[in-house]
Amino acid sequence: MDFLLLFFIGIFAAIIGVMFGAAGFVLLPAMLLFGIPIHTTIAANKFATGVSSLTTALTLILHKKVSLKKMSPLMLLAVLGGISGAFLATRLSDDTMNIVACIILIAMFFVVLKGTPSSQLEDKEPIRHHRSITPFFIGIYDGGFGPGSALMNITYFLKQRYSYVQAAEHTRFLMFASCMGAFGFYYLYGIVHWDIAIPVTLGSIVGSHIGMRLTPYLKGAWLRWILPIIFLVLIGQVLWKLV
Repeated sequence: MDFLLLFFIGIFAAIIGVMFGAAGFVLLPAMLLFGIPIHTTIAANKFATGVSSLTTALTLILHKKVSLKKMSPLMLLAVLGGISGAFLATRLSDDTMNIVACIILIAMFFVVLKGTPSSQLEDKEPIRHHRSITPFFIGIYDGGFGPGSALMNITYFLKQRYSYVQAAEHTRFLMFASCMGAFGFYYLYGIVHWDIAIPVTLGSIVGSHIGMRLTPYLKGAWLRWILPIIFLVLIGQVLWKLV
C-alpha cells in the first residue's frame, strides 16, 4: 500500500510540476506526512524529478523541439547550482532552510506579478543568447529545498521571451540537471532511501509525460491567475512550517 500511495503521489506531483512548476507543493508535504525526514524527502524528490525530467527531455530531443547543444551551458550552471544547494542543505537546520525558501519564494512572487504570461502563450522568437547565471541560483534553491524551482525556471524562460509551452519544455532540461547534481551529493552523503525514491520516481515518470501532453491546452487567462496563486500557496506552506 505504501508503494502504491507513493506511486500515485509521484504521478500527481509530476503533472502539477510540469504544468505549473510546483511539484513540491504536492510531493514534499505528502512525504512528510509519512514521517520521512526532510533531507531524505528532498533527496527522493530530486531523484524522482531528475529521472522524470530526463524522460521528457529525451522525448523533446527526439522530436527536435529543444536543442541539447543550446541548453548545455544552462544545464552546466544548473548542475553546479544543484550540487551547491545540496551541500548547503546538509549544513543548515530545517528552520533555516524554510526561512531562506520563504524569502526566495516571496521575491519570485513579485517577479511573476510583474510578468505577463498570458501574452506569451503563442510561439514567438525567444532571446537566443543566454548570458544570465540565474539558472545557477535557481539550481542552488532546487538542490537545497525545491518547491517552486520549476516555476522559477519557467519564469526565467518567460523573461527570455519564450512562450509558456516552450518555457515548460526547456525547464525540464534544467530540472534534470539541478536535480541529478543535487541527488548525486545526497547519495554520497548517505541519505537516499531507495524504497521511497523508486515508487515516487516511477509515478513521476508517468505524471511528467501526462503533464507535457496537457500543457499546450493551458489558457493564457488561467496562467495570469494560477502562477501567482501557486507561489502564494507555497509561501503559506513554508510559513506554516515555521510557526
